[in-house]
Amino acid sequence: MADKKARAQHAERLMQDDVLQNAFNVVLEYHTSVFTKRTATDAEVLEARRMVFALNEVKGQLVRFIGDGKMIEKRDQDRDND
Repeated sequence: MADKKARAQHAERLMQDDVLQNAFNVVLEYHTSVFTKRTATDAEVLEARRMVFALNEVKGQLVRFIGDGKMIEKRDQDRDND
């Protein structure tokens, strides 16, 4: 449990980190710009799509880590109140 709590806290710090969020945004902007380039090949668009999905998976997993930690914290609080 302590590992999941620590992971959740670390994930929350990462999601609040301005540099990391800026990096996410730069990567997202770069790859989504491929979608509107008239000269982009099908392979380039497909790769950009994969990269956007991968970035969203990383962000989503961090959010799930945070949610897991909050659920554990709530459960621990409920146990303490009983």
